[in-house]
Amino acid sequence: MLAATLLTTSCLGSDDDDVTTYDDVAIMSFTLGTLNRYLTTTSSTGADSTYKTTYAGSSYKMNIDHLGGRIFNSDSLLNGTDNRHVLCTITTSNSALVTVKSMTSDSLRVFSSSDSIDFSQPRVFRVHSTDGAYTRDYIVSLAVRQMEQGTLLWEPMQELPTTKWTDWQFAYNADSTGIVASNDNWESSFVETLDESAGLLPHNGQFASWNLAYNRQTYALLWGENSLTGDDRLTLWRKVIDNDRPQSSGWVYMTPSYTNPYYLPKGQRYWLMPYANGSVLAIAADGTMYKSEDQGITWMTSSQLVMPTDFNGTVEEATTDADGYIWVKEQTTGRVWRGLQTK
Repeated sequence: MLAATLLTTSCLGSDDDDVTTYDDVAIMSFTLGTLNRYLTTTSSTGADSTYKTTYAGSSYKMNIDHLGGRIFNSDSLLNGTDNRHVLCTITTSNSALVTVKSMTSDSLRVFSSSDSIDFSQPRVFRVHSTDGAYTRDYIVSLAVRQMEQGTLLWEPMQELPTTKWTDWQFAYNADSTGIVASNDNWESSFVETLDESAGLLPHNGQFASWNLAYNRQTYALLWGENSLTGDDRLTLWRKVIDNDRPQSSGWVYMTPSYTNPYYLPKGQRYWLMPYANGSVLAIAADGTMYKSEDQGITWMTSSQLVMPTDFNGTVEEATTDADGYIWVKEQTTGRVWRGLQTK
């Protein structure tokens, strides 16, 4: 069939028509079609079920290395993608013919954009010039993520890093009815202003501060047990620091919204730290992770933000570093873990 196709290409026309053939054997573009993705979900009864979704493969660029004869995607396809039934579109220089080599033999079949291709292993695509004189092979491979994007991958480490996010330090003043601040390691300090009564300051509160990734300002959060009897959520105060005018804004009491179900519950110690894309991470002593993307208003847990499978005991310390890693030290064993979300 291949020989007949090439012969037909070179003999098209009549005695009155001239047919131009070319010796080009280059793939100019390789585009993926709609991709199927199969995911597993767990019902409220604990039963697992699989469902299918689709997404546009054309949004994933396929790189063409003409010198090395390779075509590949730098950005891996989503986990759960069906790579055994993939539609794709190929354009070649001067309409050169493309064939696909069998996975089990050296036989070739003419490529068609309507036929699905099995990319569970790299495939050989052969380009044939229209004059029948030249061929060129490209090895096409598709990379697929093995786990969901954003999943934490953990590895054991020797010790925690020393991270200092800002020069700001905060503390209660002597009678615990206010807050003082310093940005020169307490060589000097000043009293902070509060927008509400100091009686709303949390008991045994803790401070954290960090530079936001997307501007010059610095956020600081204070949190601790709420002084209001019967409340089941932590008190939160917030301050935005302008580096040019450090005393231009005071501490703002974040009034609890009892219609908001996403809060930090009382009863545990938390480590508060900056995280990816300007978000805030709170790690509880029992290892539960809460993330806030609105600077402390709502706090969400996630199936992706979880401790290592063999995490044992209580968190003794936790922090993040400038490279986006989460660091945790176990209280019982003293083991140190470093985690990074997959991209």
